[in-house]
Amino acid sequence: MPRLPSSLVILAPALLLCAAAASAQTLPELAARALDADPAVRASSASMRAAEERLFQAKAAYGPTANLTATTNETRYREAPSGEMRPFKSDQYVVQVNQPLWRGALYPAMQAARSQLEQADSALMQARLEAQQRLAEAVLEVFKARDVLAHATALREAYGQQLAAARRSFQVGRAAAPEVREAEARVDNAVAQVLAAEAELDLRQQVLAEVAAGPTPALLARAVAAEALPPLPADSVLAWLSRAEAESPSLRQARLAVEAAEAETRKASLAHAPTVDINYNYTHSKDTGTVTSIFPRRGTSSAVGATLTIPLFASGATQSKVAETLALRDKAAGELDLARRTLVIGVRQAFVATLSALSQARALGTAERSQALSVRANQRGFEVGIKTNADVLEAQGKLFEARRDLSRARHDAWASYFRLRALAGALGEGDWQALDAQLVAHQPNEMGRARDRSGS
Repeated sequence: MPRLPSSLVILAPALLLCAAAASAQTLPELAARALDADPAVRASSASMRAAEERLFQAKAAYGPTANLTATTNETRYREAPSGEMRPFKSDQYVVQVNQPLWRGALYPAMQAARSQLEQADSALMQARLEAQQRLAEAVLEVFKARDVLAHATALREAYGQQLAAARRSFQVGRAAAPEVREAEARVDNAVAQVLAAEAELDLRQQVLAEVAAGPTPALLARAVAAEALPPLPADSVLAWLSRAEAESPSLRQARLAVEAAEAETRKASLAHAPTVDINYNYTHSKDTGTVTSIFPRRGTSSAVGATLTIPLFASGATQSKVAETLALRDKAAGELDLARRTLVIGVRQAFVATLSALSQARALGTAERSQALSVRANQRGFEVGIKTNADVLEAQGKLFEARRDLSRARHDAWASYFRLRALAGALGEGDWQALDAQLVAHQPNEMGRARDRSGS
């Protein structure tokens, strides 16, 4: 096998770093890719295009319509009693133009189509917000699972070191056999936690790859900064509710559904109204004869007229259609109230969840530092013989739990904050840029270094 040139060997690490930097993907780029591939967004976009065509059709109903009718006939006429056969042929071309002059149902039909278009636009906005929220949750779940794995790995290593120390103490008579057995049990339990954390991280990566329309290996090289927390004033819930009331796509969609239902009701009630159309007919005909004539003919004719149509009776179908649209309007009004109540509850829940996670993160940060000091004190006590190995193991386990809960609270705060902004209709590229600015390079051994500092 040929050897690589020494210059390439020297440059290989730098080339690998350049390739990793090139493959790194920012969160705004990841969000744009996820939006392009999201099936719900594509479906909503197609629905919006269909709504645009329906509005165009409603406007086109005001314009004229033209039809061309072409008729050709071949006739064989047998004269009696002579039995003589006489064939003849006729062709006719008719152009018909119709221009509505007054149709009361056209305007509410156009209003309904316009409301449906705006409703489809709101549905598209809602689909985009939900897609971004799913991506944010998937990204943060990956970060959370990775931190749990790092904590479990650090705890396993710490338990392993403590097991080795317990065995040395047992050999010199400073520790009893139950302490060694307890340390072994803690190591076995930590190994099981590492395996479970690895499986959870693999699952979360698969979910993220599905949501983001592809694998995101470069994302694992980044992490949310330890001090980064979402900005949320404690007294701003009313401001969030007001913003959601004004900008929420789901609530706007429900309002537009009511407007469309009211327009459909007006359209149905105007089915009783008379209509007036202007008609124009142009006819060109020619034939080689008729039954009563042997002479060919050719000619044109044109006619202009007005048609007045007055609906008299439709077997109750018109009244039934009006009653149906009234029921659908009431249904839309009820769904609007439900959407408003659901939005208010969702905003309040997301706000409280974000605030609670922020408070937990700040409190757990203090608890983590205190627990690290406790581990250090127990290890020093074990070294001088005033603490048992079980005390050290218990302190290390509590430190692991504090760090795990701190990571969960920090990431839950960001997830709830993104959900709150999505409910308020405010989630967008700026939020992704803000979160991306809080990402730092992930240090795989950070937990181990923290453990070493706590036990030094």
